[in-house]
Amino acid sequence: MLLRLLALAALLGAAALFYWWWQSRQGKVRRVERPGALTPAVLGSPRGARATFVQFSTPMCAKCPGTAVLLKRVADEQPHVTHLEIDASERLDLARELNIMRTPTTLVLDSDGMVVARMDGAPTVEQAREALEAAPLPPEYAI
Repeated sequence: MLLRLLALAALLGAAALFYWWWQSRQGKVRRVERPGALTPAVLGSPRGARATFVQFSTPMCAKCPGTAVLLKRVADEQPHVTHLEIDASERLDLARELNIMRTPTTLVLDSDGMVVARMDGAPTVEQAREALEAAPLPPEYAI
């Protein structure tokens, strides 16, 4: 009986640690460098003059609609920032090229279309704003 309780406690502890680790990665902003720009032709839409949120979603993703609303709101707060949503199931080629393994995943592009930040999972407003800091304001838009 004691052995079963210890085994159960160890299993619950391991599950709790895994959950804590997984939750800590949700929406976390990572700076990235990717060779080559994502052009409007590749994206299927024009980019923002300063930055672009490129959100990869799927029809079955529960957190994707909320993430889209959040990113649109943050983009609307900033001049020259846009939000694009791409259905990963329709653009498997691009999702594979960019190593999109789950949805929502959001890439932040700078004014040249270079990926400068990545958020895997649903970000918070603060995380989305932090990600935008990776895309510097082009000199022609500086105040």
